[in-house]
Amino acid sequence: MAENDTERSDEARKSEEQDNEARMPRQKKRKIKPTHIAICALAVALVGVLAYFLWPGQETGELPMPPSERPMTGGRGTLLTSENAEEVTNRLETPVEDPQYTVSMTREWVFDTSRTPSRSAIVDNLEHNTRIVYFDVILRDTGEMVYTSHYIPLGGTHSNFALDADLSPGVYEAAVAFFLVDDDFEVVATVSSVAVTLTING
Repeated sequence: MAENDTERSDEARKSEEQDNEARMPRQKKRKIKPTHIAICALAVALVGVLAYFLWPGQETGELPMPPSERPMTGGRGTLLTSENAEEVTNRLETPVEDPQYTVSMTREWVFDTSRTPSRSAIVDNLEHNTRIVYFDVILRDTGEMVYTSHYIPLGGTHSNFALDADLSPGVYEAAVAFFLVDDDFEVVATVSSVAVTLTING
């Protein structure tokens, strides 16, 4: 009797499990088609491209260096010659001024050596100006360009810099010529040169 009861209970259990399985909705196995994979890959690639172009880049606060060639002197460290003296002098003394530009700088620049950054050489591009600017420093007696600055953004300050040339100890009279550039860093105007005294102590 016990064995029959056990067999019946097993059969009842199996029957109940079959009924439960029959009631549960069958889950269909979906096959992933190659076209779906291709569409997903294309979507991911598109998101990546959009993120690359639209995501804001890391701000470094630095602008590129001005080009080495200069419209005023023809290149860094160019000396005045009999052929270019008149042209260089005219460009130094004849301003093509931006009416919105105001020069703000110290006039006495002291260097321990010409290759040591000066604590007294400071040039500001005031916020109310309208353009990015850079400047060249040219010795008045020889026409040698002894320094070219970085681009200075609006509201920026350029300071703590050394000269590009090796100068012996002494006092030098120089001219600082400013170049105003557009958003593509093309020179659009120059500002008449500003006198500055360079003192090299050692």
